[in-house]
Amino acid sequence: MFPSLDKLNVLVYGAGAREHAIADSIDKSPLLNKLYVAQTGLFNLGEVVEFSTYEDLAKKCVDLKIDMVVIGPEEPLCEGIVDVLKAHNVPCVGVNKEFAKLEGSKIFGKQFMQKHGIKTAKCKVVTDDITHKEIGELLPLSERGKFPYVAIKADGLCGGKGVVIANNKAFAEKTIEEFLAGKFGENSKKVLIEEFLQGEELTLMSFWDGKTLLHFLPCRDYKKLNKTLSAPNTGGMGAFCPVELTPFALKKLEDYKKQLETALKDEKADFVGFIYSGLIMAQERGSRGLWDWNVLEFNVRLGDPEAQAILGHLKTDFLSILKAGLEQKLDNVKIEYKQDITACLTLACEGYPKAPRDGKKITLPEETVENRYIKIYNAGVEEKNGELYSKGGRVLSLCTTSNDPFWELKNFAKEIEMENKYFRPDMEVR
Repeated sequence: MFPSLDKLNVLVYGAGAREHAIADSIDKSPLLNKLYVAQTGLFNLGEVVEFSTYEDLAKKCVDLKIDMVVIGPEEPLCEGIVDVLKAHNVPCVGVNKEFAKLEGSKIFGKQFMQKHGIKTAKCKVVTDDITHKEIGELLPLSERGKFPYVAIKADGLCGGKGVVIANNKAFAEKTIEEFLAGKFGENSKKVLIEEFLQGEELTLMSFWDGKTLLHFLPCRDYKKLNKTLSAPNTGGMGAFCPVELTPFALKKLEDYKKQLETALKDEKADFVGFIYSGLIMAQERGSRGLWDWNVLEFNVRLGDPEAQAILGHLKTDFLSILKAGLEQKLDNVKIEYKQDITACLTLACEGYPKAPRDGKKITLPEETVENRYIKIYNAGVEEKNGELYSKGGRVLSLCTTSNDPFWELKNFAKEIEMENKYFRPDMEVR
């Protein structure tokens, strides 16, 4: 997609901890000429590019001779930022608007799975013209006939908060009615009522160059706010990699990888970008022993906090992987990783995800972070007079590599001074 260059000018788009980790990884690369960032200046990395529209950003990329734009968050992808950049011949790592619907519409994603025979939970679609009585009639999707038996999913983007596991019928009916009434605006005017699947979950992040699908090590994340069954889902409270899998699970995962690559080839997917497969090992309905990976959801970008764990675990230069993708040479890439385990712990504000109590000063321990081999990435922060303050639900991503990373990260999190701080104390490698 661009001439072979020794040094690249790269722009990273996004303002969260994932984008901070991406920018940090690229900044270390010997292939980098100059780093630019859009949307934020809080990384202390790169030159900030101000813009008003995607069209304006594309023109500035041309003027700055940007060789690669890396898009982090899902919203601009679903809005078509890649299509705008492509129209200006700006090389871009990101999914185009058409295939961004794999994440932007739960219904589109489910139809993609069904079309290509990818295992997933059975579901029904409801819209805002359904009655309360009809909702009650739709609910019994489970053969067990007891709760929790449904996952309720808003069709569109809801910032990681559009999935609810219903533990009783009244709560399920209330949640569906709230979604259809516009809890998340137009994004919840269509709702998937999905069979509840139980089992071990796994995140598989893959990089597609238009002909080859390259897979990173599987990760495991903690989505719930705490370990209770009724805890709300969040954007992610932590993650780690690699994950130990049985030979059976590994075999089934290899089967799924081939199936996903074949589906993208059959669809003639014409983008260079990431596919995130949220998987669960579940028993086949009506069987007494047939287990397989089912897709819970697709995302069209690196996960957050999974990206922080994966990027921290890489030995291979990340920018070299991205460059190979834009040159459609992923079939020649072999990724190498560090020893031990890399983990990411999310430090959030109390009240997250519903009503985070933010605006508090953040003071890190006096002992330097470098001496403790801990990386800190900014998620929801703002700077005032040279000091950092919490702004938003998830505040910092704390990352390290060791044989017991969560133990080290939780101890470090305890030493961070911030009123109303919250992190999950129960996280461990599992």
